[in-house]
Amino acid sequence: MDVECIQFGLICINDGWLRLPTYVSSQQPIVNQLEYPPGDTFNITCDVSRFADLRSAGELLSISLLRQLSTQTSFENIASYEPKAEKKMTTNIPIQWQVFYAGGEGINNRNTIRLVVTVVDFQCADAGLYQCQIFIPAPSHQANTTPVNITAKIGITQKDIYMTPHKKIIGEDIHSSVNTVGVEITLTCSFTGPANLQALWRRKKAGNEENYPYANNIKNSKPVFSVISGCNTYDYTSELKFTLEEKDNGTLYICVVMEDNIERSRKMFTSKPGSRPDSAGSNVGTRVFGLLVVLVIIVVLIYFFVIQKNKQIESPEASTSIQVR
Repeated sequence: MDVECIQFGLICINDGWLRLPTYVSSQQPIVNQLEYPPGDTFNITCDVSRFADLRSAGELLSISLLRQLSTQTSFENIASYEPKAEKKMTTNIPIQWQVFYAGGEGINNRNTIRLVVTVVDFQCADAGLYQCQIFIPAPSHQANTTPVNITAKIGITQKDIYMTPHKKIIGEDIHSSVNTVGVEITLTCSFTGPANLQALWRRKKAGNEENYPYANNIKNSKPVFSVISGCNTYDYTSELKFTLEEKDNGTLYICVVMEDNIERSRKMFTSKPGSRPDSAGSNVGTRVFGLLVVLVIIVVLIYFFVIQKNKQIESPEASTSIQVR
């Protein structure tokens, strides 16, 4: 029989045998997103739908996942599957990662072969380029997906603003304080995250929010470097110091965490000034003086009461002595 083949997405007939047509796929991404936070879990999937164009009919010999970390100069095979040889291999992947192999049996195995790597507890050290690779035996060649750069995104953790001195009133918001006018106030803003974060102090009063206008009152400490979950992490501290005035009553102070001129987080604190130190001293003096006056009056009353009582006791004795004479 002459070779007769129809290749319009239908079927091919060759020497009387029914075969699958050439498979051409629209490329699907091997991951759902390119950025993951440390500790996250996600899948990297390799199958024929991840390749842009497969023009060769027939079976697939193997499917693999390749990786190139930032410290490496070339790709390495970290997981592969050869269904015909029943060979499954993993290399240089964390022990908590999971690898799943499926399909691939028979000659026309391109639509069933599948390799899935589940990344568990993703670390910054795992960030890098990843791509899938297949080997086709006839004609012998390999095909690769477009490399994807999977990166680690460190989250930003901001603590509540800490105020010293902090005088909380029962029933008031914990993020507010009533302090004496004239006292120096320190507001401390602390947060943790990636490099190149900045603290921006703002204030809000009567509904109007603005950048804090006195830069000399702000002190930013040098970020402290540490490694968390394999990621380079920095601890930031910013202080705002000022003397509390009566006009500060009800002012909302805001610490904004900025990254590339974009606001990422904010915390707020409200000041509520009390009376001045001299007024407080005067009030105390007045109260003490009043107590002393009351004590003097009580002592005088007691004194006259005792004198009067003594006179009443002495009078009967005097009468008796006169009668005896």
